[in-house]
Amino acid sequence: MIKMNGKRLFLLLLALAVISTSAAIFHYLAQTPPSTSVPKEESRLAGFPSGIPHVLGMGGTSFLSSQMEAKVILVSGSGSATAQADEATVILGVQTEDETASQAGRRNAELMTSVIKAMKDLGLTEEDMRTISYSVVPVCSKDDYTKIVGYRVTHMISVKIKNIDLVGEVIDAAMENGANRIQGVSFGLSLEKQEELRRQAYLAAISDANSKASLIAEALNITITGVYSVSESVYQPYQPYYEYRYAVAGVEPVPTTPIMEGKLSISVTVQIAYSFE
Repeated sequence: MIKMNGKRLFLLLLALAVISTSAAIFHYLAQTPPSTSVPKEESRLAGFPSGIPHVLGMGGTSFLSSQMEAKVILVSGSGSATAQADEATVILGVQTEDETASQAGRRNAELMTSVIKAMKDLGLTEEDMRTISYSVVPVCSKDDYTKIVGYRVTHMISVKIKNIDLVGEVIDAAMENGANRIQGVSFGLSLEKQEELRRQAYLAAISDANSKASLIAEALNITITGVYSVSESVYQPYQPYYEYRYAVAGVEPVPTTPIMEGKLSISVTVQIAYSFE
C-alpha cells in the first residue's frame, strides 16, 4: 500500500477535481448546437459563394431567368412622312433716319402704317402680324464719331402667311409701301399638317418593323405570336426651311418676287420586341 502524507493527498484530490470539471464542460459544449444568431447581412450572404454581391443573388437570378424564358425578336423600324410647306413667315420692316429721334420715329410710323394696310389688303389680319423689334439709335458723323448727326429708327415685324401662294405678293406689297428691310422667309407646317405627318411617320415605322420581323421569322422557321414590348427610339420633328432675302434702304424692289417653298419631313424610329414560339 502506498502511503501519502496529508499534503500530497490534498494535491491529488485537487487535480482529480479539475480533470472532472473540464470533462463536464467539454461534454456540454459537444452536445450544444451552434448559435443561430447570425447577423442579418451575413445570413443574407450565406447562401452565395464568396465575392458575389447580394444583388446578383436570388433577385438577379429571377431577372435573368425571366429574360431567358421570354422568347423575343427585337427589331427597329424607321418611317418618315414628307409634305410641302403650307405656311410661311416673313420678317420685314421699316428703317428711317432723320436729324431728330422724333422726326425719324414719326416717319417710321407713317411708313409702317402703310405697310400694314397693304398686308390687310391682301387678306392678312392683325393676328398674323406682330412686332419683334423696335429700336432708336443715334447716328454719328463719319468724320467725328463723337458727334451725333441724326437718329435711326428701325421697326421689324413678323408676318405669318397661311396661303403659301401669297408670299411673293406680300414681299412686293410691303416694299412698294415703304418696307426697306426684308430679313428673311421661313417655311413651316401648320399644326394640323404636323399631326398628319407625325401619324404617317409612326405608321410607316411600325410597318417597317413588322416587315423585318416577318422576314426573320420566316428565315428561322418560327412563328410570331404577339408583341412583347414597343418603345420609341427616335422622333425627329420637322425643321423649318429658311430662305434669306435682304433688302436695304434705297434699293428698288424687284417686281413679282419669286418664292419657292421647300419640302418638310418628320422622321420616327421605333423598337418592337415580338414574342415567338
